[in-house]
Amino acid sequence: MGEMKRYVILPAFGFESPLLAQSPKLRAVGATVKLAARHGATRSSSGGVAGTKMRVLHSTHENGPKLVEMTEEGELNLRAEVPGIKVIPLTFYRKMRVEHHVEHRLKRSAAAASVGMTVHVLNKKTSEPVAGARIVAFTNFEREEGAEATSARSGAAKLKLTPGIAIDRLYVYGPMGYWGHYARGFKLKDGANFELSPIDLEKDMSLLGRFASGLPVDGGKSVKVAVVDSGVARDHPGLPNATGGLNLVLDEIRNNPGAESEWGPAKKDGEHGTHVAGIIGAGPFGKVAVRGVSPGVELRSYRVFPNDGGDATNYDIMNAIDRAVLDGCDIINLSLGGGDEDEAVRAAVGKALDKGVVVVAAAGNDGRRSVAYPAALASCVAVSAMGARGSFPKESTEELDAIKPFGDPDQDCFVAAFSNIGPQIDVIGPGVGVVSTVPEKGYAVMSGTSMACPAVAGIAAYLLASDPAISKAKKSDRAKLLKDALYENCRTKGFGRDYEGFGYPRGKV
Repeated sequence: MGEMKRYVILPAFGFESPLLAQSPKLRAVGATVKLAARHGATRSSSGGVAGTKMRVLHSTHENGPKLVEMTEEGELNLRAEVPGIKVIPLTFYRKMRVEHHVEHRLKRSAAAASVGMTVHVLNKKTSEPVAGARIVAFTNFEREEGAEATSARSGAAKLKLTPGIAIDRLYVYGPMGYWGHYARGFKLKDGANFELSPIDLEKDMSLLGRFASGLPVDGGKSVKVAVVDSGVARDHPGLPNATGGLNLVLDEIRNNPGAESEWGPAKKDGEHGTHVAGIIGAGPFGKVAVRGVSPGVELRSYRVFPNDGGDATNYDIMNAIDRAVLDGCDIINLSLGGGDEDEAVRAAVGKALDKGVVVVAAAGNDGRRSVAYPAALASCVAVSAMGARGSFPKESTEELDAIKPFGDPDQDCFVAAFSNIGPQIDVIGPGVGVVSTVPEKGYAVMSGTSMACPAVAGIAAYLLASDPAISKAKKSDRAKLLKDALYENCRTKGFGRDYEGFGYPRGKV
């Protein structure tokens, strides 16, 4: 018997079909059913033609897509037995946040020492120790050799490297409340200090702050935006508009339906969704000036990244898009991608568009490679990322992303080094050194097309709320009108078509 694999079952065309409800075997959710052997199938050891078994794990609707488990032989038998369906392999998508170019799997350096050395991370303003900073030191970046450590409460971190060794590149990723630090081409001494600049929450000089400047604090009022991500913090003071949502990680809810209510941050690596939500619609409060683009929106969280920190499946993302449409969301943000072209997510995005819902997606962070899926789908608004010198400290890790092309005439602006590009790009947004909300009621810096994407989603929400002619239009007409308004709202930065599409959105047309 072959290895059991998971597949998404779709109709040959569209997202839903009576065929998926009529087939007794596809209706049997939770049951294991026997599939008839097709003509020419592999024969069993007894000489007969072998049949196979299939387990139906979940169904989005009675006539909607299903998730099943079967062997490759079973996949062929099912297609023969139930013509008119698509059988799509389960695939995975990752968050589109980057830690710049340190996505490499670290190896222990050949020059590593058993004793090692200690370095310290300090607050640049107060010289106090900083805990929770991640230090990544490469002795050879190309060969992925080096060491990493996290600073303790004392600010100290122990690296298993020989004191005085030459460092190719060193990255210090700040914890909540701090910018990072970057250095290259130096000898690392035992006891070295690295200083991190604290984030100034009272005066937001980040690129997102500039982007949102001048927009009303109730922008996007009455618009509902879905955040399909790792969950959104329920109690952040900057996100009173995070009103609810669903956990749609099937492996967490299949045997525990009550877990559907767990739409807050995933237990591991769950801060991404809260950061994305804040970019769309965090509001200023008290002395905190940091805000999102459209604080008047209603934010809905659809968690698809699991509690164990793993990637999201195409089935869970597809289901989340569908539930967001059913819940009346106007815009869906997908700060995720990286999988192969996928018919399951394509079908869900197509249905959303037909219902008048605009889907905004991150282009990917593979360093100027082709636009990742699902952003590469023509039905999505694909967003690349840009940055601007002066919107982050000079010694921070964001400086690494400042490479050509630079803006014309604004030479301080640049297309982020990590950003994917190509003819599918529709819009470019602020994605380098973005300050936004994170769980535990804090703020942090992140970079990626994950950050540029929700900024554009926030502008789309502002435009939708500002134009009754768009908001009152029906179904697909509304989606088209909103996309047209978004693109007309853009102005070129001079980067070139494949880098920026229509250009960089601005507040009022």
